[in-house]
Amino acid sequence: MSTATGTFQIRMTPHTPHDMSSPQIGRMHFSKDWAGDLTGHSQGEMLSVGNPASGTASYVVLEVFTGTLHGRAGSFAFRQSGDMHAGQVTLTYEVVPHSGSGDLGGLSGELKLDVIERVHHYALTYEFLEP
Repeated sequence: MSTATGTFQIRMTPHTPHDMSSPQIGRMHFSKDWAGDLTGHSQGEMLSVGNPASGTASYVVLEVFTGTLHGRAGSFAFRQSGDMHAGQVTLTYEVVPHSGSGDLGGLSGELKLDVIERVHHYALTYEFLEP
């Protein structure tokens, strides 16, 4: 297993209400610029439900990264889910199996995320599996 670390910046744009499938489900498009051992750009979609202000919410995300990982070029997808309930937050942030292309084919891994003073810091633990 190897580890890649760095930061990313994120920009989020809500979908307009007429584009939503249900008024209780929030939908956001986002783009990220990654720096550090992962260098590149990703785009994704987030669906959410609940009320974060009240302490209860849930979301799911699919995003596609294009760039380099420790100098290896290609793309792959992340799958992310998070829950907030009674002050407890859980987050799962994984590479989608078999989503890698180019030099990133066979990539498998899990990303840990810390937000410190509004800066997103990541640590991706990964390996390359045989197809």
